[in-house]
Amino acid sequence: MNVQNNNSDGEDNISPAMNQAYYEEPFVLMAARLTFEVMLALMGLVGNITVSFVISRQRKFRSGLKLYIRNLALADIGILAISFPIAVVKEQLPLHWPFGKVVCLYFYPLAEVFHGVSVWSITAIAIERYRKITTSNGFRYSTYISTKPLKWGIVVIWIVSFLVVTFPLLFVMNFVENATETYCDVVWSHAVHSVYIISLTIFWYLLPLAIIVFTYAKITRQIQQSNNFHRSSIKRRSREKNVRDPRISMRFAEEEKRMRQNSKAKKLLTPIVLVFTISMLPLNFLRVLLLFWEEFFFEKFFWLIYNICVIGVVINSASDPLIYSIVSKDFRLELKEISSRFTNRLQNVVKLRRDKKNSICDKKFETGGIPREYNLDEESAILVTPV
Repeated sequence: MNVQNNNSDGEDNISPAMNQAYYEEPFVLMAARLTFEVMLALMGLVGNITVSFVISRQRKFRSGLKLYIRNLALADIGILAISFPIAVVKEQLPLHWPFGKVVCLYFYPLAEVFHGVSVWSITAIAIERYRKITTSNGFRYSTYISTKPLKWGIVVIWIVSFLVVTFPLLFVMNFVENATETYCDVVWSHAVHSVYIISLTIFWYLLPLAIIVFTYAKITRQIQQSNNFHRSSIKRRSREKNVRDPRISMRFAEEEKRMRQNSKAKKLLTPIVLVFTISMLPLNFLRVLLLFWEEFFFEKFFWLIYNICVIGVVINSASDPLIYSIVSKDFRLELKEISSRFTNRLQNVVKLRRDKKNSICDKKFETGGIPREYNLDEESAILVTPV
């Protein structure tokens, strides 16, 4: 979420006088906004951790889609747990950097890699969905696919994201600490700044969005053609005299299963594409705007617009688990099974502790109420008679 303005002379972008010129957000509005952002981020963290855990348990379904979804969840965890807190601190303390030199020069740029991984994981999901739907074997293919090339694809996503998003920042980060101020910013020429922003906008938004829209259009057309073919095939076979033939019934089941899979593919991809397109637009628009209108950084409502960009990024990272839980029946069933097992284990632990406590009370009652000392080991309660 780095939207810093061009700073070629190494001086701080915001002076105290300039900071006073910005719009001062009312305390109630600021508290409500920060509460909303933090709650949204916490729900997103819990949701993405749950997604990673659920998919990791599904060992027999190591499809490309699930691997990319888990990779997306891990990237979203990094955004919500690392990038989001830094963005909030930058907004609340524009004149002070409280995290020290190492975090400024190295950790802060490294946190940006999660954004590239998140965007390209969504793109990989769209490509994988398109490849799966257009595969002739359909549902048979998804169960036995080799995961080695897919894992290498995930590695490439992380490496390329680091090289494009993070690596250039390692050479321009600037940390200044003196008696009056401590801040962290970037020091680069206008040409370098322009090349980086344009490259980042293309890599982070325009190119993946073009790929996603292209694959989505292809998927929609393929699904429509496939469903039309399957419907006509089912109607044609239903009029045949040997419709009760077991082989015909099996073909019916296969045709219906393929249609359901096509429908599920579109249901999962549609909300992810819409959320990504809408929520990431403000941040990329602000970056391009600052590139051609540098003075906008000092406009009165700059930080208000910046906060809208932050909320958009948080929504994009926090909404994916909600989409899975609404759209994917398999995910809901797996989550329900995990919750049921956890509840049963918790009940067993409570019951065991209650049984041990009742056993101690029964032994004390059998001795006629005479006080006794009890030492509990890990296996049972042992009565110790006092001297």
